[in-house]
Amino acid sequence: MENAPDRPAVRYRDLTTTYADLDAAAGATARRLIGGGVEKHRLIPVLVADGREFPAALIAVLKAGAAFVPLDPAWPADRLNAIVAELSPPAVVVSPATADILAGLDAPVPAVVVDCDAPGDAGPMPADRRPAPGDLIYGFYTSGSTGRPKCALNRHRGLVNRLTTMSRRFGDGAGHVTLQNSRSTFDSSMWQVLWPLTSGGQVVLPDRDGILDLEQTATTIGRYGVTMTDFVPSVLAAFVALLEERDDLRAAVSSLRRMLIGGEPAGPGVVRRLRALLPGLAVTNTFGPTECSIGSVFHDVTDPDADRIPIGRPIDNTAAIVLDGDLRPVPPNTPGELYLGGECVGAGYLDDPARTARTFVPNPFPEIPGPTLYRTGDLARAGDDGLLHFAGRLDEQVKLGGVRVELGDVAAALESHPLVGDATAVVLGEAPDATLVSCVTPRSPAETPSAEQLRGYAAGKLPAEQVPHRIVVLDELPLNHNGKADRKALAALIVAESGEEHVEPPEGPMEELVRAAWREVLGRDRISVVVPFSDYGGTSLLAYRVVTAVGERLGRPVRPRDLLAEPTVRAQAARLSGGVDDDSAELAYVRQDLAWRPPRTLLLTGATGFIGAHVLAELLTRTNAEVVCLVRCADPADGADRLTEVLDRYGLTSAWRQLPAAISAGRVEVVPGDLAGDLLGLPQRRFDALASTVSGVVNAAGAVNFLSGYLDHRPANVLGVQELIKLAAGGGARLHLLSTLSIFGPADRTGPPITEDRIPVPDEVAADGYNRSKFVAESLVADAHRQGVSSVVYRLGEVWPHRATGAANPDSLAHNLLYACARTRCVFPTEAATDVTPVDVVARFLAGAATGDLDVPDGAMHVLWPTGLRFADALDALAGRCGADRVGYAEFRDRLEAIAEPDERLTALSLLLPPPEAGRDAAPAAFDEMFTDGSRHFDIRRFDRHGAALARPEADGLAAIDRYLTQLTDTLTDTSAFVPQER
Repeated sequence: MENAPDRPAVRYRDLTTTYADLDAAAGATARRLIGGGVEKHRLIPVLVADGREFPAALIAVLKAGAAFVPLDPAWPADRLNAIVAELSPPAVVVSPATADILAGLDAPVPAVVVDCDAPGDAGPMPADRRPAPGDLIYGFYTSGSTGRPKCALNRHRGLVNRLTTMSRRFGDGAGHVTLQNSRSTFDSSMWQVLWPLTSGGQVVLPDRDGILDLEQTATTIGRYGVTMTDFVPSVLAAFVALLEERDDLRAAVSSLRRMLIGGEPAGPGVVRRLRALLPGLAVTNTFGPTECSIGSVFHDVTDPDADRIPIGRPIDNTAAIVLDGDLRPVPPNTPGELYLGGECVGAGYLDDPARTARTFVPNPFPEIPGPTLYRTGDLARAGDDGLLHFAGRLDEQVKLGGVRVELGDVAAALESHPLVGDATAVVLGEAPDATLVSCVTPRSPAETPSAEQLRGYAAGKLPAEQVPHRIVVLDELPLNHNGKADRKALAALIVAESGEEHVEPPEGPMEELVRAAWREVLGRDRISVVVPFSDYGGTSLLAYRVVTAVGERLGRPVRPRDLLAEPTVRAQAARLSGGVDDDSAELAYVRQDLAWRPPRTLLLTGATGFIGAHVLAELLTRTNAEVVCLVRCADPADGADRLTEVLDRYGLTSAWRQLPAAISAGRVEVVPGDLAGDLLGLPQRRFDALASTVSGVVNAAGAVNFLSGYLDHRPANVLGVQELIKLAAGGGARLHLLSTLSIFGPADRTGPPITEDRIPVPDEVAADGYNRSKFVAESLVADAHRQGVSSVVYRLGEVWPHRATGAANPDSLAHNLLYACARTRCVFPTEAATDVTPVDVVARFLAGAATGDLDVPDGAMHVLWPTGLRFADALDALAGRCGADRVGYAEFRDRLEAIAEPDERLTALSLLLPPPEAGRDAAPAAFDEMFTDGSRHFDIRRFDRHGAALARPEADGLAAIDRYLTQLTDTLTDTSAFVPQER
């Protein structure tokens, strides 16, 4: 400040505050604090909303020799009362805008007003108020598992170490304009405010109104020339999608030179897209709990991180070490609990010595400075290169939008309601679409609280980010064998309950338009126009997507505050109607009406299988098709349970949520039957009714067993197809048959690419029962097509897990090989290669073709990405992630046989694997020939022409299976994941 007092320090709206003015406002406030009896080292609440007064208040408290505790003026009064009572401060710093909030609290506490418009006289502070490195600098309240928020305390040395490390790594802050992109009650805001102000830079303070507005964030960056900021990865995903759509916003953020991300695991795909949009932007992944001076582990993202982004290495003067349960270091690539040490370690929790003792443990390592280590509760592993990788949590703490949430805290708040008996909380879905749901039981059956009543109560007890997105009242909570709430059973009950709600239909085109946007974003078919968005599990990120979807339908951008100020479809539609001119509204309705398609009724077989389940999910979430599922089951209820279980198993959360409501509404019908039986196992009348009803038949079922012959495959794969041809011929339905590229034997793959119109002759077919049965099925369909039955045959290569969920097909030979390597913890050299087409690409194409949304001609089609994968590369990536041994093929086979029983997958694989060749470490040629890279041998022009718009193929096969490899590696930290699989 002394060197450049007139230099801009703070930018807020149209106001600029210089270093001299900021120092004057802070100094005057500090003198009022000291005059009011604030002693050195006291914890002083700062009850200031966003604006220039926030940094002035922080500096004022520090000048007074005290430590600040940021509080959110928007927090419920009960929470503010409890915190102020716990702190028992001699004063609270407020701004002119928040003074009335303090006055409305229960306990009278003197207010010290910080006012940048009337700063007062500047002057030196008493010398005895200068802090020492070990003094407290701040406290932040975070979620607590007991239901009472806990205050994590930190020291000056920890924050100073973090800020000086940033200056060393990123250059002097004087050259940066930093945007405070975190809320003031989150500790990441500390570096965004204090780093620039302690290094001569500028801080830009956001103008927030409680609504996530990423368009405004982008324009703010452009308006002030922001060079550096921070994002939570889930919010960043929406921000990147916005930049990809808007050239003007991409230009606005071109001033950014560095972005820090943290708060939750970062996905490589989003970061890769961001770096492609802004080539000059450097991205740093950060990790660190509130208890340890913001973030103490950094990693600068580079191109090699396309596979998985590490959390990095500890920053200067700190340590990060992975330990077992006895505080012993674990070997490289072995998961353990992550502990932090050094300058970053905080001072524990306010007035909670027991919690502090559990979490801040004695440091047994003389090479790590400081008396204590902090237990993060996070699982991590260190690679051979020393980089740390996040591997999950040890407790039930979760992160929602980067905010730490203890599920016990949420449950405890609801249990304090006089009408509630028990309460628990669960998270449905994966980030960024995860939703927080609480389940409660009434204290007395005679008086049941409503979900709306409880949500209002929770909003009065919890910060906004911890209020459940949805509350479900149940008669009783299902318990597991340990007497604890069975979270999986709860999730099923939540989904089932959602199918019983009354749905108020839309009135008028604008309500139809807004409801269509909700349905797209929420992945729900049944939306009532009078039910609040939050009751459907809507989050701020999902709400932002609704804004984008509505704007697309209107043909113009919609400002979030113009829409999200209202909670229901009806209210949002009314608000939009007032701001849309007649011609714009008419064009929006024209676009919506042009997009309408008549509902189609499809018969789907194999919906409980890997590909069939994904096809069902696509039909449920992306189309208006009615689906008849032929399921081997005792009755429709049993079949519905099987469908629910398989959607859950494969992580198809949106479809899993929709299924009960779709069954209740008749959109999905479960028909007990058997593909291998006469008339599909149905009575003649039911078979004929289906033939006259369905417009399409999707056959995703079939028998697959490479150890069995043709006769074992014939009932389902041949006779079943005959029945489906009869059904299609009887009513004019189009038949969609899944087949395989492997019907062509190795001899066919030595010449030019195999065209899609070609069918092999019997002698050319691969000599195993499965491929012979698929060849016969294709021949039957081709003959039926010549007789007038419309049909499409989809020849598939290796279908890999969904790119978002990573859930694998338990019958896939490629997956079972990688699974076996993970189980045996070893990999081996091989020349084998395969093609890579993710199941989400296959399923979306099949669903689009079956509904007519994609114009696909009759005939055969090679559904295949032009993307290959060498197993050597996949095994190398797996070894790098989980520390697998590199051994010869013979040793791998020996290890596999030693652990195969009773796991059916491993047993079957061990029977298929050829013996090793003497004196050769690599797999034998017979092993390599078990796999084929179809992308090198098959013509895919027809699929490329009709399916290219669905997803751009990955050039790198490893990138396409990144999520799958992550899932496979993470199972190594959970022994329950290796319970033998029986199907």
